[in-house]
Amino acid sequence: MEKEWNKGAVAVYFEDMANEKIIKRNYSDAVQGVTPEQVEGFTNTLETLTTLPASYTVVVEEYRYIR
Repeated sequence: MEKEWNKGAVAVYFEDMANEKIIKRNYSDAVQGVTPEQVEGFTNTLETLTTLPASYTVVVEEYRYIR
C-alpha cells in the first residue's frame, strides 16, 4: 500500500470567559507538513484579530492509502 497525503486542516480553540465556553474555529486547506513554528505563528496572528485568547490549536492531516 502506498501512503499519499490528501488534505490538512487547523482547528483553533478560543476561550470565551464571559460565556464560560470554548469556541472552535476550523481553517481548511492547510499545507502538507506544517511546522510547529508555522502553527504558532498562525495562532498568534489569529489572536491579534480577535479579543478572545487562544486556548490550543489542533492540526489534522489526512492521508489515503492506495493499493
